[in-house]
Amino acid sequence: MKSLSIVLLTILISTAYSFTQIEVPKDKHPFYKIVEWPNHGSLLMAKDISGSTNDIYINLLNNEGEVSWGKTVYPNSEDPKLIVSENSNYVYFINNFKPINNNINYIQINQSGGIVSTKFDVLQVIRSQGYTTPNELELKEIVNTPKAVVFYFQLPVKSKGIIENIFISITHHNNRAYNYKGPSTDMKSKKKGLVDPILFAGADESTISFSYYSTEGSENSINFISFSPKGAEVIDYNFKIPAGELLVSEIKNLSLSGGIYVEDESAFQSRGKGVYLNKNYYFLINDIATNCMKIYGKDTNGKIDQLNSCTQSQGKTKNPKTSISYFKLDGNLIVVSEIDTVFKSYKIGKNGIKNLDLNKKDIENVQLNLSSFKSKDKTTSFVHLINGTPYFTNSEDMEKQETIIFKQ
Repeated sequence: MKSLSIVLLTILISTAYSFTQIEVPKDKHPFYKIVEWPNHGSLLMAKDISGSTNDIYINLLNNEGEVSWGKTVYPNSEDPKLIVSENSNYVYFINNFKPINNNINYIQINQSGGIVSTKFDVLQVIRSQGYTTPNELELKEIVNTPKAVVFYFQLPVKSKGIIENIFISITHHNNRAYNYKGPSTDMKSKKKGLVDPILFAGADESTISFSYYSTEGSENSINFISFSPKGAEVIDYNFKIPAGELLVSEIKNLSLSGGIYVEDESAFQSRGKGVYLNKNYYFLINDIATNCMKIYGKDTNGKIDQLNSCTQSQGKTKNPKTSISYFKLDGNLIVVSEIDTVFKSYKIGKNGIKNLDLNKKDIENVQLNLSSFKSKDKTTSFVHLINGTPYFTNSEDMEKQETIIFKQ
């Protein structure tokens, strides 16, 4: 009986220790980056720092504290762009943003570690729209949605004075490409500031939505462009916004979408941000009259109105620096407005809109590490959740560490 007690005590001590410290040892190459894959775990990436190969070795540390798998991918570029989303069971490495031999090449990894290295032909897509100039395509966004990864391209057509907006949707389960052509953008209207850039608005299982703000005469509208994962048209939606002097803001997606790799900053300068969430449509603006964010959408009577409370802030400047940042968290959208030193935040969800009391430190790491938002400890570099409990590691100088250690 005594020996049995000793055995049980040993097991309990071992179990307790295993849940206070998790170790992931280095393999052939040193670690260089940790990125959270929301709802799945953390991707620990290693590579040959000498640069002799482009190979990337990846471990998935899951949310039960186990390494689910270790895989090697073989990108054909030195710096493939990683696309990760809370909404998707797949991650992507995009090899090239400009077509090479008419193709965009990418690597897909599913939640079980299955790897597909493939490509799609953009010439074939634009030929169906009457064009034969794939090298003139400009990739503006890549979004990883529940059913498909979506590439948004612009194709300037100077002879017509327009910009064609082309969306290529590739369904995750079979890597089959579909396309949808949105309304064209008039170059003169864009130059006059009457039409803002097209931005990702949101997606669910059946609908992928982008939006843009426009002015026609005395009317201001937010216009949604929506289609299915297989490129079928979904009825467009738009609504009018009350007249006012809106601030042009930098729109920041705080997740690993393709937009963070796009060098054209003007592609994300807009008078507001359209949102599609839970089958509802919203529009976010930074208002110069009150120095705060206003959120418009349908009220309980089905009328377009301001849905959030907004207290006027003091201390206006002539040309304030402004931004609207956002990220998805547990099915809700967290949005942050910055107007110079004024910082305000809200949560948009199924239960409506709620004011949040956030500061800059709360969101500074969410792009690579969404769980850092859920942790009160802001002193460590990276947070990994194991069965809902935060574990911490220092991700600095990773290439020098033989083992990545996560501790409570």
